[in-house]
Amino acid sequence: MADNLTPTQGSNRNRNVENNFRSERTWRTVFPYNPFIIFLFLALVPAILEAQVEDTLLLPAERLKKLSLEDLMNIEVVSVSMRAEKLSEVASAIQVITDNDIAHSAATRLPELLKLTPNIQMAQANSHDWAITARGFNGLPSAGGIVANKLLVMIDGRSVYSPLFGGVFWDVQNVMLEDVDKIEVVSGPGGTLWGANAVNGVINVVTKSSRETQGLYVSGASGNLLNDMAAVRIGARSRVDTNLYYRIYAQHFDQNSTLFQSGASARDAWDMVQGGFRMDYYPSKANILTLQGDFYGGDENKDSLLTRQITNGQNVLGRFTHVFSDKSDLKIQAYYDRTYRLQPTAVAPFLYSLNTYDLDIQHRFSLGERNSILYGGGYRLEEDNTNRSLTPLSREMPVYNVFIQDEIALFAQKLKMTVGSKFLNNVFTGFEFQPCVRLAWTPGKSQTLWASVSRAVRTPSRFDSDILTSDVKFQSEKVMAYELGYHLSPVKQLTLSFAAFFNHYNQLRSIDQTTSTTTPFIFTNDQRAESWGFEFSGNYQVMEQWRLRGGYTYFDRNIWAVTPAVLPISVAFESMDPKNTWMIQSMLDVTRSLTFDLVGRYVDPVPGAQYSIPDVPAYYTCDARLAWHRKGIEISLVGQNLLQESHIETGRSTIPRAFYAKITCKF
Repeated sequence: MADNLTPTQGSNRNRNVENNFRSERTWRTVFPYNPFIIFLFLALVPAILEAQVEDTLLLPAERLKKLSLEDLMNIEVVSVSMRAEKLSEVASAIQVITDNDIAHSAATRLPELLKLTPNIQMAQANSHDWAITARGFNGLPSAGGIVANKLLVMIDGRSVYSPLFGGVFWDVQNVMLEDVDKIEVVSGPGGTLWGANAVNGVINVVTKSSRETQGLYVSGASGNLLNDMAAVRIGARSRVDTNLYYRIYAQHFDQNSTLFQSGASARDAWDMVQGGFRMDYYPSKANILTLQGDFYGGDENKDSLLTRQITNGQNVLGRFTHVFSDKSDLKIQAYYDRTYRLQPTAVAPFLYSLNTYDLDIQHRFSLGERNSILYGGGYRLEEDNTNRSLTPLSREMPVYNVFIQDEIALFAQKLKMTVGSKFLNNVFTGFEFQPCVRLAWTPGKSQTLWASVSRAVRTPSRFDSDILTSDVKFQSEKVMAYELGYHLSPVKQLTLSFAAFFNHYNQLRSIDQTTSTTTPFIFTNDQRAESWGFEFSGNYQVMEQWRLRGGYTYFDRNIWAVTPAVLPISVAFESMDPKNTWMIQSMLDVTRSLTFDLVGRYVDPVPGAQYSIPDVPAYYTCDARLAWHRKGIEISLVGQNLLQESHIETGRSTIPRAFYAKITCKF
């Protein structure tokens, strides 16, 4: 994709981009202490297991409440229908990572948290990149996740989708984990409400209100792969108006490089600093005003002259909610988001910047006793700019959308049907529509049987439409999805969820060979696909102080070409996914002040493909965490990927066994 430059032109362009880099570069924090490795928790495991039989194993009331399975099943989620509904009654395959699950995990960043959901295919490519998808289509392992383009990700209602390639830059999604309230993970289409690109799933990260994060929070960590990490957050209540709450935070981390299989450094060390704020104002019981924002700056591949990358960005979001009644409300949300990426010292320096402006309005009301209507609309403008590879170098990409949905109570509130559709207009393909029909039958409080049929589209990205120009216009990818599921709680201590799916894809992206000498290859839509699978998840309260959660996913697919011009590599370019994955998380409160947590995962092998794309062997991983806490102070020792010295998940970098120690203080 590099331009054909003369030496003089290349030198001038390099100087121009380097000057741009100097003007855009953000400050970074450097911590004075060295990394260290702690193995103490391995020696303490026998003592921990023996301590389970002691009579002193009693949890405080507030901790018991967090572990209640009934509370977990009554968690209200909004990602399926844009309104609060109980997790146990949702007509969708959805899993929730709660703040308690997060606190008991070994994760240090948002992508690592997604290991806790078996319905997500997650693989780490190197020190700073992840390939993450739902129901397959992660694409080439060597691409570091940049071809995964069928998953919509939101953080507090702000989409972090990139129109450059149709996916997510996971390296810059650096939310403070302590402030995350829950992560709703929907596998299956969500385009009827959330729009294009919610083809195979939706991830909705919901952070806590500033009213829930009062006081001072300070944490610091250091280890071998995680060199150092520090965070501070202050939350308070306004003295001028006691209905106003706010918080400000800052955090920093410095991550070391991974290694190639040869033992050579991958030179992918990176660091990032981020800060932000949130304010929540409650002028009355019916109204809520929220204003929040973040800024960040990072330096990736610091030890590599050719691949070094500078990242920075800012965002600000405002939201107004008015509640007319328990059956009617109005929400208005607007945000601005800026992202910037630069490879200043590459042979052909690359720059990409994006400004996003978004406005959404939705209104819910009841029509009679049986109908709950939800409707709304939105406008999004994305303006990007680059210095090479794309034609044109800059684009304005407006998107207009409207949607309507009707939830109909059909039989004594036990059988509900939801019908709706989203209609949108985009700059690449024009008009698109995404209808959906869902049925949910709830014969009792302990079970829900549901089914759905939906249509979703993935609109073209700049990568699809503007990197290889031709007379063939790239069209939206389309999927018809059929789902059947069952939520149940056969006994008080156990909750289970099952889902089966079949998807049919039309106009799937392909790489076609042409007869042109100037453009021998183009992206077009000459593939079709079918995928099918099964998902299972569950929670089991073994005893008051011990909870297990986990699940299993089976996925398979068939992709075929509709013209002989399609290159065989097109299949691997779209989908290289494991068939079987499972996960289990154990959260054990050994005493009032000591916890021991484990997360185990298994991922099937992924066969290689043409052009020296290597196999990814099957692997098991285990993370362990031992934490002591007392009066607002917690000290934890964490081990990640303990079962092997290193392993490959995707790409060519190996993910090493890692350790870190962390101290947290809350006042």
